[in-house]
Amino acid sequence: MSGLDGLLLEAERKLRLIVVDERGRKKVIDGGYTGKLEKANAELLQFLLEKGYVPVVTPIAVSKEFEPLNVDGDRTAAFIAGALKADRLVLLTDVQGLILKGKPVEKVTATEAKELLNNIGQGMSTKVHAALEALNKGVKEVLITSGSGKHPVSSALKHECGTRD
Repeated sequence: MSGLDGLLLEAERKLRLIVVDERGRKKVIDGGYTGKLEKANAELLQFLLEKGYVPVVTPIAVSKEFEPLNVDGDRTAAFIAGALKADRLVLLTDVQGLILKGKPVEKVTATEAKELLNNIGQGMSTKVHAALEALNKGVKEVLITSGSGKHPVSSALKHECGTRD
């Protein structure tokens, strides 16, 4: 499904974005068709789940002006997990989980994660922000793990790999 279907995802259009250029300098650019999530249609998702469907949602939302907006995939997953009051959220990546000083971190609290944000690379930083947002919306546990290997999701759910909160 797309976030446009049944007004599944609603977002506010970003007017400006701050990007970092190749020299490490920040600059402001036009936001284009990007958005910040504001609402997920939990009722529609719950209906589909009750009927035995597993919705796969692309991170495209609709604006108040009915424009399609690109929204971050990890934050979309966090937003949906929060709207559904999910027990757990698994965020997949191309590394073993959160890595600090060259070593994978098995467990980190939300407070520790907030303090570590400045020491985390940009790609993982987005996942950590999404994890914190999910926890703030009532998700009980967030797992960040590699999407490769045998059974990455079930292994993460059993706490056999990845980083958890």
